[in-house]
Amino acid sequence: MKKIVLIGPECTGKTTLARALADRLGGVYVPEYSRPYSIRVRSEQGRNLTLDDVMPIVRGQIAAEAGAAAQNPDYIFIDSNPLASAVYSMWYYGREPEGLDGIVSSMKYDMYLLCAPDIEWEDDPARDMPVGREGIFAMFEEALAVRRLPFAVISGEGDERFENAMAALAGRVLPAERK
Repeated sequence: MKKIVLIGPECTGKTTLARALADRLGGVYVPEYSRPYSIRVRSEQGRNLTLDDVMPIVRGQIAAEAGAAAQNPDYIFIDSNPLASAVYSMWYYGREPEGLDGIVSSMKYDMYLLCAPDIEWEDDPARDMPVGREGIFAMFEEALAVRRLPFAVISGEGDERFENAMAALAGRVLPAERK
């Protein structure tokens, strides 16, 4: 089972790309847990997320990944993961909650696809960052590099973005007959 994480700033096509890759390769798509969580907190509690919300998001994301892994697919395409929570914690709160670094270090993935902020930002109830995406993109890139995690930057629009992702996977996680 190969676990591929799509990661990066908001509104960079992670969800669309993760679904398309899962469809093409017959894998399982794991949705981003923080998105519905954030929308629920805003609508039910009338507030933005705080540092106290990070660990419940991480636990929910890990549970969703475990559910996908239990299906024993060849590929799991994960829309965000605990590393994303760590990066966003640093961006929004200047620190990570206690224990998050250990969780990030313990989670193993075969490949990260870091989605570049080169597509237009679109507003929706879960997004709040129309500017600054380049700054958080740099934080993601640094977090991946410092941890020596296997990643490729994915850019382009539409089909080009998808083909760039397929090419990155072909070079690292896809068997020869799937490339």
